[in-house]
Amino acid sequence: MNPLSIVTRWHDHLTTAGYYLGCLALAVIFGAYIIEVFARYFFNAPQWWASEAVSYSLCAGTFMMMPYVTWKKGHVAVALIFDILPKPAVRPAVWFTYLLGALACGLATWITGGETLRQWVNDVHIMAVEPVPKYLISWVIPFGFASSTLHFMRMLDWRKIDPAAAGALGGFGEG
Repeated sequence: MNPLSIVTRWHDHLTTAGYYLGCLALAVIFGAYIIEVFARYFFNAPQWWASEAVSYSLCAGTFMMMPYVTWKKGHVAVALIFDILPKPAVRPAVWFTYLLGALACGLATWITGGETLRQWVNDVHIMAVEPVPKYLISWVIPFGFASSTLHFMRMLDWRKIDPAAAGALGGFGEG
């Protein structure tokens, strides 16, 4: 087994773990809302932590799930362009779309990674009921973008792009 296939397999495992962590974040959101509603309206005891737990879990869940959605090509796509293009131009158009996705996610990784590093260096805290170091929440943002960048780069394999499925699936969905 070559080193590249080992790295991609580990990346897939990391992406799957991120998927399950995203599901867990959704469960935390649901549970925090349930606890808050019952505590507030039945026991007259609002919970100070519920709103913050929901906010932090929403951020974590979104960016832990993002690489999985990219990997499974689950993004919303406008497929009209691939239906209009002549068949020989579909594969280059899909490839170019993947390239733009990789570049956009790579740039977002650079920007959000720099900001997260700045938050850590300057010890920036979220001003809430209970102050929390901001980097403890925001590290998932560059992680999600970086992992999605790697998935887009892996999609750039010309041989794996199926022009026949591009029109129906926008070049993105699994066929």
